Amino acid sequence: MTFKTLRTTFIFLHYLMIQGLSYNHVEEDMKSLFNRTDLTCPMTCNKQRFTFHQMSCCICKSKSKIENLTNLSVLYNEGQYNSTIVDPGGHHDLYSLYHRNGNLTFLPNNICKFNGLFIIDLSFNKIKSIDEISCLTNLDTFLLRGNNVQFLKNNTFLQMKFIRIIDLSFNKINVMDPGFLLNMNGSLFYLRLAFNNMSTLDITNALASKQQYFCLVDYSHNAIKSITNELAWKFRPNTSLGNGGMVDASNNSLSSFFNAKSLRFLGFENPLFIGRLFSYGFDGRDNPWTCDCNIYPFAIAAEHIASTMKRDYFDVRCFTPNSLKGISILTIIKERRYDGLICNLSLAEKCPPKCRCIYQPAVRNRTLIECSASNVTKFPSVLPNKKVLEVDLSNNYLKHLKIQFKHEQFYDSIRLLNVSNNKIHVLPRLHWFRLRSADIDLRGNIINSLHRSIGELNPCNIYLDTIIMQCKCEDIWLQQWLPKSDSECNKNVQVFCRFKGQIIPIENMTKANVGCRIPDTNVTWISTAIVAAFLTVVLLSASIFSFRFEIFIIGRKFIKYFRGTSCPLTLIYDVYIACNEEDEKIRLWLTTHLLPTLEENNMLRVFWPCRDSEIGVPREEEMINVMSHTQTFIIILSEEYKGPIRWNEKEWKHAWHNYTHDLNREIIIINYDLLEANEIAKRYLGAFLRIGQFIDFSNHKKSIENEIASLLTKQDKNLKKYERKTFLILK
Repeated sequence: MTFKTLRTTFIFLHYLMIQGLSYNHVEEDMKSLFNRTDLTCPMTCNKQRFTFHQMSCCICKSKSKIENLTNLSVLYNEGQYNSTIVDPGGHHDLYSLYHRNGNLTFLPNNICKFNGLFIIDLSFNKIKSIDEISCLTNLDTFLLRGNNVQFLKNNTFLQMKFIRIIDLSFNKINVMDPGFLLNMNGSLFYLRLAFNNMSTLDITNALASKQQYFCLVDYSHNAIKSITNELAWKFRPNTSLGNGGMVDASNNSLSSFFNAKSLRFLGFENPLFIGRLFSYGFDGRDNPWTCDCNIYPFAIAAEHIASTMKRDYFDVRCFTPNSLKGISILTIIKERRYDGLICNLSLAEKCPPKCRCIYQPAVRNRTLIECSASNVTKFPSVLPNKKVLEVDLSNNYLKHLKIQFKHEQFYDSIRLLNVSNNKIHVLPRLHWFRLRSADIDLRGNIINSLHRSIGELNPCNIYLDTIIMQCKCEDIWLQQWLPKSDSECNKNVQVFCRFKGQIIPIENMTKANVGCRIPDTNVTWISTAIVAAFLTVVLLSASIFSFRFEIFIIGRKFIKYFRGTSCPLTLIYDVYIACNEEDEKIRLWLTTHLLPTLEENNMLRVFWPCRDSEIGVPREEEMINVMSHTQTFIIILSEEYKGPIRWNEKEWKHAWHNYTHDLNREIIIINYDLLEANEIAKRYLGAFLRIGQFIDFSNHKKSIENEIASLLTKQDKNLKKYERKTFLILK
């Protein structure tokens, strides 16, 4: 034996060892998964490339190592209605019962005494009920083909942890409890219910949540027309549907594919959740499928994997419509033959009476409302709730284009409105702007009047052909709206006017031709001048009113300047100070800086309510009396003065009153917190800020106290009289 031969042999043995280890590993996993030490996996399964496929192969081709089962026999007692199982004697753990092609109408009376029954084959008898079999918890295989069972309960096999095969095909089952497969908590690999009389299939009998794997659930050759959800089952994001298996629903009466609404009914709130069934197989062949719009979203989603869909059960073919009959859905996907995938909408889906409504998702996701030549006399009030509507009302008897929808969204959904060849004479006032996304065909009508509201549309989106009308002055707007002669859509709308026995394009008509009144030039100028003067007066009045306080303050200043000095006043106080008495910082500044400067350095008489008010005297009465005998009012504005505050508003009011009624009175307002004019509660105080008549507290170039004192003690050289000036200081 050469070295090359030895090397090849070693590699082959190494490969067999790896495959054997993989095979043994999968077999052990299968035994652990189903708690069955007797199951074996055939060696052919190790040829599968993926562990998932190896496991599926092991399960579906598994065999039980249990052999030489003790076979029991059936004894008829007084006919077929009373039978028993005969025990051959001796101690046995597991049994088998074969009794095919007999006359059993019921299961043997003593069947529960043989809990060790492992295989039961009672095919082709006349058994009507199998409820009693639920006691056999060790059953592995139950064959009951060709009997008369009519009802299948969901708890009959529920306690059987080792049941692998149930064959009830060729019976008369017409009702199957929901939840049979979904709640099966065992090792059920095959459930055969073919050739029965079932008309519905519940979703919970096509999905398994408590089993990781199953091989086949066969519902073929029944009369299933619809899928139900009697238990209102819902898929949750954490729901486990295992690794699935094949669900055979071929040769039934299913016709409608699932859409988003039906998927929600079946428990899949999000259509994307259906992807969790990727490991399942669903055989829907040989059903009278209607290939309609419901296929379209699934076809689009399957385009990228269509080339890999080569299993025979994907060969589902259309039964209707005739244009697609016999064509495979896979062929439709590969060749993108989507135009024929349509749905006819019913009256319940808001299709108007006498109309045919077709939803065609492959073509702009449109819905056609075909009402042509249907003797329609008025516009529909409702339309299908779709995003793109094409409405055809041509060749009918519409006399008035009155569009009044019950829901506003219909206007935005219309992309084509065909009302050609009707009896419309006038295009009335409508909310045409709501139809600006639509092409509107009005040809073949006898239209002799256009309301100006149609100008809200693009003339290139409306088709009117030639309109001959008695033009009036109110129609002159058409000259600007109609498309230009060099436009591609200039033939869409052409308007001609009857004028002195001739037909003239409205573009060539003058205002005089259509009866418009030409205004006299002089009258126009006079009218313009009057209007301008009126507007000037209005604007001037508004400005004076808005700035009345500023104008008063500036005017008062000029009057004092030209009037000169006046006689001295007989006053008690030189200064009245109004401020927020609760502000500690203001009180500290007044007592340590301002008051000493005014009283000690300049010998001024100052009244500060916080300090000088008499106890027991009403405050407002004292305030009025003192302010009427005071020369200058100092108002210190702080943050608290942004809004109305207790006594301070009354101090402002009386200070302003004295200021406006006596030219010898002055106001000094100190801007303590640097407020803006619009932050002042009283408009007349804000006026001082807007004209710059204030002392800014942030001015650190010189002493603010001395600046205030200099304003108060500035004397007239001839009369030795204080000159008061008005300043506003805002916080």
